[in-house]
Amino acid sequence: MREDWDGFNIQNGALCVNTTFSALSFEDPKKMFFSSTCPACFILIFLLHVENSEGIDQEAANHPQNVTSIVLVGATGDLAKRYLWKGFFELFRQETTSDNTFRLYAAARESFETGKKKINAILEDSLKCPGSDHACIEQKRDFMELTQYHTLKDEKDYHLLCQEMAKSIKSGERDKGRLFYLSVPPFAYEEIAKRIDSFCRSKDTQSWTRLVLEKPFGSDFSSARQLAEKLANYFEESEIYRIDHYLGKNGVTQILDFRFNNRELLEHLWNRDHIDRVEIVLKERSNCKGRTSFYDHYGVVRDVMQNHMTELLALVAMEIPNNLDDQIAIQQNKLRLLKDTKTLKRWSGVMGQYRQYNAHYNEEKVQDKTTDSQTSNTPTFAAASVFIDNARWQGIPFILVSGKQLDERTAYMRIVFKDNIHRVHSTSFEMTTCSIKQVVFNIQGERLKNAGILLSGFSPKSKFFQPLHTMMENQTGELFGCSVKSFYALIQNSSIDAYTSLISAIYHEKRNLFVGTEDLLTSWKIWSQILDSFHGVVPRLYDQESLDVLEFVSVGERLEFSQDHEGGSCFANGICLSQENFANKNNNYKQELFRGYHMVTGTNLQVIRSLAAKIVDHALKAVSLKGTFHLALSGGTSPLMLYETLAFEAKVFPWQHTHIWMVDERCLPLTSQESNFNFIYEKLLRHVSIPHLNIHPMHVMLKGGLCDPLDQGSGHYEADLQRLVTDQQLDFVVLGAGSDGHTASLFPHQSAVYNKDNLICLTEGSGLHNVKSRMTMTFNLLNKAKAVAILVLGERKQDIVRRLSSGEVDVWNFPVTGIQPETGELIWCIDNEAIGRL
Repeated sequence: MREDWDGFNIQNGALCVNTTFSALSFEDPKKMFFSSTCPACFILIFLLHVENSEGIDQEAANHPQNVTSIVLVGATGDLAKRYLWKGFFELFRQETTSDNTFRLYAAARESFETGKKKINAILEDSLKCPGSDHACIEQKRDFMELTQYHTLKDEKDYHLLCQEMAKSIKSGERDKGRLFYLSVPPFAYEEIAKRIDSFCRSKDTQSWTRLVLEKPFGSDFSSARQLAEKLANYFEESEIYRIDHYLGKNGVTQILDFRFNNRELLEHLWNRDHIDRVEIVLKERSNCKGRTSFYDHYGVVRDVMQNHMTELLALVAMEIPNNLDDQIAIQQNKLRLLKDTKTLKRWSGVMGQYRQYNAHYNEEKVQDKTTDSQTSNTPTFAAASVFIDNARWQGIPFILVSGKQLDERTAYMRIVFKDNIHRVHSTSFEMTTCSIKQVVFNIQGERLKNAGILLSGFSPKSKFFQPLHTMMENQTGELFGCSVKSFYALIQNSSIDAYTSLISAIYHEKRNLFVGTEDLLTSWKIWSQILDSFHGVVPRLYDQESLDVLEFVSVGERLEFSQDHEGGSCFANGICLSQENFANKNNNYKQELFRGYHMVTGTNLQVIRSLAAKIVDHALKAVSLKGTFHLALSGGTSPLMLYETLAFEAKVFPWQHTHIWMVDERCLPLTSQESNFNFIYEKLLRHVSIPHLNIHPMHVMLKGGLCDPLDQGSGHYEADLQRLVTDQQLDFVVLGAGSDGHTASLFPHQSAVYNKDNLICLTEGSGLHNVKSRMTMTFNLLNKAKAVAILVLGERKQDIVRRLSSGEVDVWNFPVTGIQPETGELIWCIDNEAIGRL
């Protein structure tokens, strides 16, 4: 009798083992065949199976399958439907192997029955496979079967979910990591983070935990810092991934690659000597209808400029590391660039609002049963001029423009180079050439739908690198001021969407594609001041038929609309005139009399502009007549906007021929934050090209110390004036008026107001000020000036303006009344808020 088994021979009841037996596999015991005629076979096979199984278990223990658990909180929301589930499915397809697998948890506030139905419908609709791709169809089925729905409302729900995650790790598996994607409003971040930290961390010390957050990350510097501090209580910085989906867009991911691969061509050109400006533009045709309840909390600056556009600026302007795989170097270079970026001021930008915004806003209020009609000043358009204070980019404007309901949908970065070639002969250009040397990083658009890089005016051509190809298919006409045919185009064909790219980057820990805490806070420092200054300002109204009202001019670091609200014009010096007063440039705003002298009134902005224009006019006339201009400035908060405005006049103001004098000074080190000189230096002097020897701080700190009478600092300052200023007659003096009636450091009831012997003297401050000792110009010097302006701004000054207007005042009680120029002019610059109901 002979029975042949695979691996065994049984002859006459004896068991014989073939040499091929060692190759047998007992993975499925059900397939083993046992013969009743050979009991020994059963015993031997059983023992061999046990031994082999132990070997397999030992191998599994040494090489377990890695399990990544993914929890999508807000799994039924719009973002999840449109992008996130698709991204996680692509991750599942790309990374599922014999060594790696996934557990997927959809979490939302709906009940289990409702939520499960929603998730099934979302996955069925969102996950797309080509009809003939059977592998993808099978993977989709597996993905949907693996996805569990969990209701998440309270701590008990989180506890149950995380227990389920722990129990799902079976023998032969290892908890590789847990990824929590929070597609929920920012106000929920802290509570969810706390619960994840409490219940959901793996006991496996080798397992990682990652928390993914969607913007907005705060609404200003303070709120962003508070949110960061709260999250830091539960998660390390290395565990937090802040998504800026623009960093995953095809056209954005190529920027550093392009710069790195073309260093030989571009590096010596990528600086202030060769670049004229950088434009970063993000325009949309769509409006805010149906979502003003969200948009009204943020506006265009918070929505796209502080985050997306600032990140794009960093990628274009940051230093390139020696190795693009060095994520730490990339992060450090980016942060260094952001820290070098100047804080934006009131004059750094303009804003507008499409005409129907408030109609859309109030429609939603009615739907929300908030029937009271309201007016919102939320900007839907903004343009800003950003400057970077480092050697590479000093003085080069980065012009950022974004808005809703504009003429097209597009996003790009355009680097425009200077034309430094001076030709001595005429040259005829072919139709396909372009004299504009430029590099354009196209992200999206209507004319150029594919992301890519366009170059014109460069020779040699840039290096070719994957996944780009050099084609401009079916394109005609002009693009960025040149014939389309003149561009050397690197058009990207990749169809990977931003969220899919970033979800993969989270899994592979590519932190340079995300916004770190320090990056975030530094960016908010750049934008917070201009946001504060826009508060309460009525935006310029526009629609798609009147976009010309949004045209703006850039002068130095100042940016202004090229037309004013009444249809007038703005000039190269930044001064805007209405159509009514266009013919008389020196009479821009309403002028009346106050205490017998000229008074300029209007809004805060109008008064400042009018005074700045008058100072510029006096400066140009003085320099043309005698070669120098002597300007005396006071400290305090009232002139802040004036000094910033004068800083923006750098290109027309004769700074090289101007001397700056101090009206008064506190007896403090000049570097103190409370020093008048430091205040003026930070707001004005550091931004203009004025000779160092033309700046004259008061001598408050000499050998003996702060304002030591033995040092005779006031006498030395007086001597400087007598030596440099002809007849001690200053050309222009800017003063303020305190709520108590003081001006300069001449305070009520102090003998300094009657000092007739000195041009400069020491005085004591009022009890309202922390610093008592001061140095000041006296009326002897102030009243000799050719022109004096007294600037009075804000509602806080209503009482003193009313008292001064009554006429029943004297110099002892109200020293500002002692300003009575001997031969020069006096201008009272008082805004509407200070005038009140006068």
